[in-house]
Amino acid sequence: MPAPFSFLPRAPMLAADHAWLRMERPDNRVIIHLALVVDGPLQLSAVMACLSDRLLNYPAFTHKVVRCGWRSQWQADPQFRLEHHVRQCVVPGGLQRSALKAWMASQAHEALPADRPLWDATLVHNVDGEHSALVMRVHHALADGVSLMHLMRELTDVAPGTPRLAPARTAQRSPLSPATLRHQPWRVLADAWRLATLPADRPTLLKGQPGIHKSVAWSESLPLAQVHALAKTQGTTVNDVMLALIADVLRQDLRLRTKPRPSAPIRTVVPMNLRRHGEEDQLGNRFGLVGCDLPVHLSDPLDRLRAIHRDMQQLKHSWQGQLALALVQVAGCLPQRLQDALLGLWSRRCTVIVTNVIGPAEPRTFAGAPLDDLMLLVPQGMTVGVGVSIVSYAGQLRVGFLVDTKLMPDCSGAAAGIKPAFDRLRYAVRRAPTDLRVWRQSRLKEAGKRQLKKASPKEQRQA
Repeated sequence: MPAPFSFLPRAPMLAADHAWLRMERPDNRVIIHLALVVDGPLQLSAVMACLSDRLLNYPAFTHKVVRCGWRSQWQADPQFRLEHHVRQCVVPGGLQRSALKAWMASQAHEALPADRPLWDATLVHNVDGEHSALVMRVHHALADGVSLMHLMRELTDVAPGTPRLAPARTAQRSPLSPATLRHQPWRVLADAWRLATLPADRPTLLKGQPGIHKSVAWSESLPLAQVHALAKTQGTTVNDVMLALIADVLRQDLRLRTKPRPSAPIRTVVPMNLRRHGEEDQLGNRFGLVGCDLPVHLSDPLDRLRAIHRDMQQLKHSWQGQLALALVQVAGCLPQRLQDALLGLWSRRCTVIVTNVIGPAEPRTFAGAPLDDLMLLVPQGMTVGVGVSIVSYAGQLRVGFLVDTKLMPDCSGAAAGIKPAFDRLRYAVRRAPTDLRVWRQSRLKEAGKRQLKKASPKEQRQA
């Protein structure tokens, strides 16, 4: 079901959405970019028909924002016409895929018109010969990455002859409720203290005041099955492995541009999905940001993976994600200056934002054409200028970059480095299998000894 204000001409904006609406800056737009690249030409009439039938069922795409003092409201746009939001772009001679990314970067600093619903779409023809691309820009106040990927499933169809596969799901998080505060007060307070006292991040070339110009790139695809297999052998997750690859390419970028070499980790914020299962179709922002160290100072790929895994395990078992969402919700109820002061403290303590969004598991078609590539580019927000997204689609993983050129002049090198980084990690795993087996056997022996101590004397003698 779409959002609950479907049939209301006017409805209050939720606090978290209001906070994201006001995070936008002229030099750092809070706009999510989506690219759907299809194999074959697309007609504008077919795209318009698809969007009219499927996208406009969601009221956020037909309602504009009306600012009312400290809070804002969604209001049905009486002048709404789909033609105001969808256009086409024909480049004589066509575009290579790299030129498409450069064109997307040139659009990144442009604001969405405030007098209409906060989204637009451009159909780009003649990409890599016979391909077409639909590039959508959606303000973060409308939706987050999880709900937008659900929307992509609604806009596309399962490819003919392909079985429908259930999409992967993230673990469901418990809400921060009064019952939680009653039963785990000290644990919640400890996590709140860690969040409040988070130290400032280390100064690097990736951290600074963003400018207007942006750079866009995304990597070659990695087989999801191979990444999952590697993660399983190390007792980690796919997300851990991908974060380790991102740490690798950011390390290479810093080594090329700075001396001495990185000597400390940099902090990334990672969105933690807080929706309950079955609520993915409800647009808006329902995630909390947690801080994780990217060990760009470590030279060994396996050391980087293990460090990230330790950090992420601690965060998954904490209440920091829920507390961060509560902080954004409180900020959305405050005057603009107080919100800026409160959230500015957080954004200045981070360098990178990395999001992981799960796309359709099976091949899809859009407006009748095979969907060849799907990419979502995450905005940074406030003083963070490096955004990285991990996107899965049809058994493949890609890493996308939307970065500020003042902080990272060309992110295409980082995107091109993802596959070599994966190869280096696989080599490191093959190079040290004996050490890993010894480590696992020692852990099993320790677990067996603990179990033996708990056993009765008779059971110990039998053992």
